[in-house]
Amino acid sequence: MVNDPHSPQIWCNGIPQDPENHGLPIHHPAILYGESAFETFKVVKGKPLYLGEHLERLQKTVVGLGLGSPYSASGLEEEVRQALDSLHDAPNGWRVRVTLVSERTALMGLDGKEAPIQRWLMAVPIGDGIGKPLRVSISPFHKIPPGSLPPSWKHGNYLSSLLSLRQAQQRGFDDAILVTESGIVTEGTSANLFWIRDRQLATCSDDLIFQGLTRDRVIRYAESEQIPIHYGHFTVEELRQADEVFFTSSVRGIVPIQRVETSHYSVGDPDSMTMKIARDLRDLDLQEAVGSC
Repeated sequence: MVNDPHSPQIWCNGIPQDPENHGLPIHHPAILYGESAFETFKVVKGKPLYLGEHLERLQKTVVGLGLGSPYSASGLEEEVRQALDSLHDAPNGWRVRVTLVSERTALMGLDGKEAPIQRWLMAVPIGDGIGKPLRVSISPFHKIPPGSLPPSWKHGNYLSSLLSLRQAQQRGFDDAILVTESGIVTEGTSANLFWIRDRQLATCSDDLIFQGLTRDRVIRYAESEQIPIHYGHFTVEELRQADEVFFTSSVRGIVPIQRVETSHYSVGDPDSMTMKIARDLRDLDLQEAVGSC
């Protein structure tokens, strides 16, 4: 087994795997059709942040997808914690992904029969520069309509996000924003989106987006600080009029956006709303890590 501390650390059903010699069969529905449920979270000072909330949301996706036979949520949490206890210290923490797939396979095509759930865990050290300001494009690939797949499910069908990210990088950007077919701004390829105008927050309404845990924390923080929040179906032109723009995600936290296509935004001011929100939520993360000891 490979023991390089900088390589991904992988477990299947709680058993460590060789990062260079593992995988699913080519006819597995997770490979053929993207049939999987997953959650990604950050490990700080050896402690997983908001693990219970992530696993609760994971279970809702499993039920929504009809992924397989019921599993023990408490058993999965204990399995995750035991695996994480073996990780060495990483300067910027770890990015950990829990992926659940069905043990059924489909040699001759689709197969909807009931089967046990297989549990995969992958931990990767977080690199430097994770919070640097981003240059973002508007993707030509539309957000998947909620009538096709509910945005509240975190599943393996991320092709629109992958294509959007790849096209953005080919154009010299860092990431992309997905819009609907009617031109409504939704979210990034793997992050929620906020913007600030006249010291008021705006974000897409819940019906079109995945409601991330960090997004929820920003909303709760804004409410506690009496910062007005506007939810709705906003256009790209309304986004262009913002003073500040930022992404939120469980691993990257609050990430300022310095440019969307040709529109530029304020970044780097330590007194900006974006930086204040980022600092205060980072402090809450550290409290969460200490509190989970």
